[in-house]
Amino acid sequence: MNRNSISTLGWPKLNWRGAAILSASLGLAACAGSVPPPTAQLGASAQAIQQAERAGALQHAPAEFQSAREKLAAADAAMREDERTQARRLAEQAQADAELATVRSQRATAQQAASAVRTLANPNSGVPGRAPAASAAAPLAPPAMSGTSTWSAPRTLEGTP
Repeated sequence: MNRNSISTLGWPKLNWRGAAILSASLGLAACAGSVPPPTAQLGASAQAIQQAERAGALQHAPAEFQSAREKLAAADAAMREDERTQARRLAEQAQADAELATVRSQRATAQQAASAVRTLANPNSGVPGRAPAASAAAPLAPPAMSGTSTWSAPRTLEGTP
């Protein structure tokens, strides 16, 4: 460094290129620090909570559903305080909890439907003390007719035994 490039305070002097680079760097750093508001994430979380409610999460997954609602409320509060990163994180967690509640509700509903179908298909299977119904594949005995039988020996296609 020569004597002309050092200021009287000991700092290097900046030429116009250096000043432009420094100001551009500071400008980009300022832009990187501002996080956009997570309005889309908040909307997606609210929609996921509504879907969970329609799926019956209040009955089948109340803990997950309540957690999703609390996290969405906390995300709204973080937005009011301009804590956008925190709001985004809470909104994502609320959406995940709501989706879990939806899946658990759908699973419980499917299990109930499957149980109902099994009960309709075999109504005596779950009743203690009752014999299961006769299988459709079991052959029926011929009707009794005063000592004579209508059963004959099996025949071949040509009609001869």
